[in-house]
Amino acid sequence: MLKKIWPYYLIFFAFNAIEGSEIYSLKSTYEIEVLLDGTDQSSIKEGMKRSLSSLLINLSGTSLVLDDKAIKAIINSPETYITQYKLDAVDEKIVASFVFQGDSLRSYLAENELPLWFAEEPLVLSYFPCREAEYESNQDDELMDCIEMEKELLNLSKSRNSRITRPLMDLKDIRDLEFLSSISAEKFMTKISRRYGADNWLICLTKDKFGILMDTPSCFSSENKKASSLEMTFNYLLNEINLKKSLVVNRDVINESQIEVIGIDSFMKLERVLQTLDSQVLIFNISLEELEGNSAYISLSHYGSKIDLKNLLMIHSDFKEIKFKSQDIISYQYTQT
Repeated sequence: MLKKIWPYYLIFFAFNAIEGSEIYSLKSTYEIEVLLDGTDQSSIKEGMKRSLSSLLINLSGTSLVLDDKAIKAIINSPETYITQYKLDAVDEKIVASFVFQGDSLRSYLAENELPLWFAEEPLVLSYFPCREAEYESNQDDELMDCIEMEKELLNLSKSRNSRITRPLMDLKDIRDLEFLSSISAEKFMTKISRRYGADNWLICLTKDKFGILMDTPSCFSSENKKASSLEMTFNYLLNEINLKKSLVVNRDVINESQIEVIGIDSFMKLERVLQTLDSQVLIFNISLEELEGNSAYISLSHYGSKIDLKNLLMIHSDFKEIKFKSQDIISYQYTQT
């Protein structure tokens, strides 16, 4: 039986044991660049705060994390989590580059029971009908506003670690648009999102139902059908998407789960499996119950629900869940050679 003295002490090993180079929240360090107003200490400190705020949003997966008291506390002392920084002059602008410690920030989020986001960059299908103004010579102002809105969306997407795609608007899309847009923009986006394999979509309208240009665009998403600004709509959408792939270490919820690990053909592999499981952030106690053939039956005491445990192991490349096994026990194929 392997026991932890202090679960959060081992969080460093938990994340370094996971091979997930494409998972943003698992990196060892983060280099964030921002523009500064000057080179004085006050301007540099302000740049540190903005960099840390941006990083914490992406580590947690939600912009709402900035409202938490614990987060407000560390943003006031960002230098604690910075290992180095440098200043450069680019096109007569001052650019600061700050390098943050990934493990210490993840530990802080876990200790304060704040979410950790574990997923690859989500894909969002976006459609701006105002792009059609490109083919109307008398709609130059609308087209320019539309292009600026697209630039804003790309900047928002970059800052939130997501990907944006657009429909082709070929004959099939145009036919669906003509048929469904008069009924509901939501129905149109829901239909074409299935065609492009995107679970999430966003649409921004610049004209009202009478065809009159509005002062500000009205944006909707697959997660919020209430009209709002592009920035508010997009941030709400990303918050909801990432919530489904986030993990909160809740020390008030304690469970015990049984798992089966298949592919154990040597004592060395068994030792690696036990050590890897023991280093996971949710798990605080491990007991090897039985060895049968190439299968190891292991009891895990952990924080959170069984779903939390499954979500954590799901991102670990060494464990592949076996779906057809009994629901009473979570079964995995150990893939490490």
